[in-house]
Amino acid sequence: MKKFFITVICIAIAAMVGYGIKYAVTPINTQKLSYITQENAINTNGFIIRDEWVMYSRSAGTAYHSVAEGERVSKDSTIGSLFYGDVSDDSIKELTVVDNKIKKTRTEKSEESISTLDSNTLENNIYERENDIIDAAQDNDILSIAKYKKDINSLRQSNQLAEDNTEQELENQREQILNSIGVNKEDIYAQISGVFTTYVDGYETELVPNDIENYDVSYFEGLSQSPKIQKIDNKINAGGAVCKIVNNHVWYVMMDIPSDTIEGREVGDNVKLRFNNMADAVVKGSINSVSAEENGRVILTVKCPTYLESAFSYRLVDVDLIFESYEGYKVPIQSVRTEDDGSKKVIGIKENREHDCYCDVLFTNTDAGYAIIESTDNAENKLSQMERIVVGER
Repeated sequence: MKKFFITVICIAIAAMVGYGIKYAVTPINTQKLSYITQENAINTNGFIIRDEWVMYSRSAGTAYHSVAEGERVSKDSTIGSLFYGDVSDDSIKELTVVDNKIKKTRTEKSEESISTLDSNTLENNIYERENDIIDAAQDNDILSIAKYKKDINSLRQSNQLAEDNTEQELENQREQILNSIGVNKEDIYAQISGVFTTYVDGYETELVPNDIENYDVSYFEGLSQSPKIQKIDNKINAGGAVCKIVNNHVWYVMMDIPSDTIEGREVGDNVKLRFNNMADAVVKGSINSVSAEENGRVILTVKCPTYLESAFSYRLVDVDLIFESYEGYKVPIQSVRTEDDGSKKVIGIKENREHDCYCDVLFTNTDAGYAIIESTDNAENKLSQMERIVVGER
């Protein structure tokens, strides 16, 4: 009997030890870390509103633009001429060539003189001119090749570059071309600073910053969802557009959105805009105005004080209006522990060792059971260094 009890006790102990060993080696519930961007956003169509100046011709004529498409111009600068008569394409081309040479001459004059070069600088400039000859040869640009050869000879002889036609000579050539045209002309001066363009869409006087507060849902719905962009021709009819300048440093996007999406939001709140038809360009902005609600919708206008090169080329945009955006690690809510002092942490695993990773909770979705977290600035163990995190009570 005694042996029987001993045997039973040993079996029980063995069973307990067995269960204990099983408990000790039970795998910890862990999860890999996943870095995501969480957005509270809606997609909609919008119209770009900006400060734009369009010159219109008083009578029929020929437009000459001395600046290139997309070039930035300053207020009151000369950007071309309007000839009140028919001008040949050849004359316009000649004028373009001479004006480009004048620009180049003025640019070179503004640069630092290289008349007194040390030997190293001299050799560098000769080397650059030799490379210029190679590039010009590939383009079959004979005139430039001859110019660069003169530069090299001049540098070697007197440390000075051979000069092109002087600015005054070029100005005289320009005057001769203008005299040969023989019709009255009016110089065109930029009325605002911005980007020069010869494309118009008819909304330049319809959508203006000063009237933003007056635009409502009915007005928005009356706008064409397919504005026609037209290229301005050199031949101008009476009353026709001659050119346009767009202020692309401060501009606005007007959007028609459900009214319930802006509950709790105010004018001045920061948002982001992602333009899906501009290679997903993203700019920061702020809510500028909100119209009265009509049939569950409002017109929201965002002010964008950021230069975006492609923005002046568009009127109608496919845009994501982003109210909030969070970037961090998506983890189950139960994996986030709260310390006695209120600080938050998760238990990270790296090389089979556990580490306390203190974090900030950026976003919580209780219904879906997850949070987005990021390491605190002073965290010793960064989440980016961890292989996995512990999920659950442990």
